[in-house]
Amino acid sequence: MEKDIPPEIAGLSLDDRFRLLLHKKIMHKEGSAKRRLKKYYKDQYAKTGVIPKPLLLAAKGVFEGRRCSGRAPALDEEVKRRFAEMAEASADMSDERFMFAGRKARTIKNYRCWLEEEFGRTISLHALGRFARRSGLRRHLEKPDFGEEQTVRHSFKSEPVFGLLQMDGCAAEYIRIRDSAGRWEKPDLIEIYDTRSRYMFAMDAFFGESSANALCLFSDFLRRVEFPRRTVRFRPDGAGGFKNLKRVIRELNLRYSTPGGFFMKPDFARPARPKDKAHLESQHRALHNFEARVLKRYEDRIVKYAPGFSFKRGRKEAVAATCVDIDIEQLGSDGFFEVYRTERNREPRRFSEEGKTVSWVPEEMLREYLESADTFLFDPKTVEDLAKYGYRTVSATVSKKRTLVHDKREYYVASGAENFGTARSTPVSISCSESGKLIIFERGEDGVFLGEALPRKPFSKPAEPAPGENEAERIARLPQSKGMAVDMKEIVERREKGLTLELATRVHEANRRRYERYEAKIRLPREVKAKALFDAFLLDCDRRLEKNDVAPYAAFEERTR
Repeated sequence: MEKDIPPEIAGLSLDDRFRLLLHKKIMHKEGSAKRRLKKYYKDQYAKTGVIPKPLLLAAKGVFEGRRCSGRAPALDEEVKRRFAEMAEASADMSDERFMFAGRKARTIKNYRCWLEEEFGRTISLHALGRFARRSGLRRHLEKPDFGEEQTVRHSFKSEPVFGLLQMDGCAAEYIRIRDSAGRWEKPDLIEIYDTRSRYMFAMDAFFGESSANALCLFSDFLRRVEFPRRTVRFRPDGAGGFKNLKRVIRELNLRYSTPGGFFMKPDFARPARPKDKAHLESQHRALHNFEARVLKRYEDRIVKYAPGFSFKRGRKEAVAATCVDIDIEQLGSDGFFEVYRTERNREPRRFSEEGKTVSWVPEEMLREYLESADTFLFDPKTVEDLAKYGYRTVSATVSKKRTLVHDKREYYVASGAENFGTARSTPVSISCSESGKLIIFERGEDGVFLGEALPRKPFSKPAEPAPGENEAERIARLPQSKGMAVDMKEIVERREKGLTLELATRVHEANRRRYERYEAKIRLPREVKAKALFDAFLLDCDRRLEKNDVAPYAAFEERTR
């Protein structure tokens, strides 16, 4: 049990460990589901005195216990299809696929009873509720009986400082600069903004709102800002380039969230709903006006004027775009947009709050709040580790033997193997890093990091040591640099038995001359020699792990002299 406890909480008392792990397990739940889970685990802990296994898995980012253990889904596809059909038909008087039910009668409990009568078996109430939320069936369940009008909101509600942070991008209208291929492109300015104080925390220029660019600005924001130990709602734009931040936010909560303390709640804007981030959208007009000052700064680099367009009140309007001979790095490094951000934060601003016009200085309001709040800073190493979420992800499957195939290469899970079941294959998402290894995540938009996989046969040319390598990669690099044909599967197996880089280095140094004599004796092609030397190295490692220094092939060599 002690080996399952994360090292960051190993020094806490048993009760403190339980409270912290329970918070991490239920922090993404709401309402009755949160209360039920809290009571269940408290009862289990009081009864046994042992921290339940699901809480230990939650500390590692494993929340989908059913999926990781290989169990079948709670609802099969036939039940899901019929439930969706019932929900849609029961809200329409003219639909004959199912009887009409009033809004008050369209409850999950009633649908469960109807489904159990049709299928003749027990169906999970909670699974139906989850499916209804994820599939958008709530619009049918909550549809008014006679088209009653909903209450119209005439003004935005006031939020506390750090109560709602917004993130969005804005494409330049009048500026065009050169991209890496020499084409004229408009830069995108991505911003992070506090709704209450109207303080702009970060802003930078990129080509496109990609996942890597969004993560780059978000990481810079995490390094620079002091966060209060309270719930912080974070609302990025609903565009595809920002969706990877769901995984980043979940990772931060796993590492830093505590009961009654810091918790970053994802609250993404709905697609095609600019009103969800109206406060940030409204200041884009001032940002477009600032583009003229940027053009004045680089007037000696203007190459030509080209036709462009902008949208005013939903209509397309022709404008003149100015092509400036600079690149994106120079535009960001000159600090001109930092000047805009500083001016905006330090000047008095007029805002609409609860339907009334008020005025304040964003920087002063933020400073007053932070002076009285309990704050902390994110560890720079933690922020640096988030870079793995910036790569493009694709779907894959980890087999029950903890292997996977990607791009016609076979990979073995080198770290995090305990997160994958051996009863059935586990669906995951993967990213290919620049070093060639695969980074494995939970399947889904908010799936966090689970482990890393290495190719069975390393690339022909040994790569230079890169930051972020795991122990199996460092061990494999040693025999590969000595001309041996490395089989990553064998390295991973020895690593699980306790082989370390230090031990492998000592084994090679102790037997280096024997390997040289052994290689000279073999009269076989180069590929076969490399494989035989690697097998000899593995035998020596096995013997060292068993505390026996005699290599069987070496003993055979001595007898045949």
